[in-house]
Amino acid sequence: MNAAEVFAAIRSTRPEPGDVVYIERRGEEYSWRQTAAGADGLALDSATLPDSWICYSGEWPLDDAERWQAFCDDLLAEMESMAGGPDRCRWSADDPWPRGH
Repeated sequence: MNAAEVFAAIRSTRPEPGDVVYIERRGEEYSWRQTAAGADGLALDSATLPDSWICYSGEWPLDDAERWQAFCDDLLAEMESMAGGPDRCRWSADDPWPRGH
């Protein structure tokens, strides 16, 4: 599957907040799995790790076409940043904690 096919399948499944959706990329191929809230968890189908992966269990903007595309793009960008893609850190390392702005 490509990324667009994965998100079309997720959208048609209509996960509920609390359901865990796992998305992975191996090369150019994407796959996904869903586990209902409270289930035992997700197991990898392969002994080799994917190139990139992410789990999400929040609310999906299923009924808002404009937000849907932006949401999916952001989720993929976050997934790729954890695999060595562009840094998505929103705060400078020099910015003290707690944030005052």
